[in-house]
Amino acid sequence: EGEVLLNVVFMGSGKEVVVLTVKQGLGHGLDESAQAAAMGIKYKPAMTIDGTPVDFPAVIHIVFQLAN
Repeated sequence: EGEVLLNVVFMGSGKEVVVLTVKQGLGHGLDESAQAAAMGIKYKPAMTIDGTPVDFPAVIHIVFQLAN
């Protein structure tokens, strides 16, 4: 159990999440699983005031929890 923190950029194209670094990892293959999950996120791109899509940096928290 635990949390993986990823530094990412949501691209202005609205079609891709780029993982820059693992800010805090867990190891045991969970960091890679978190990266794969992040790259599959569906989103609408950030927009400037005039409606131009822009890249948006963020930190994503992926939580892993044991099932009961």
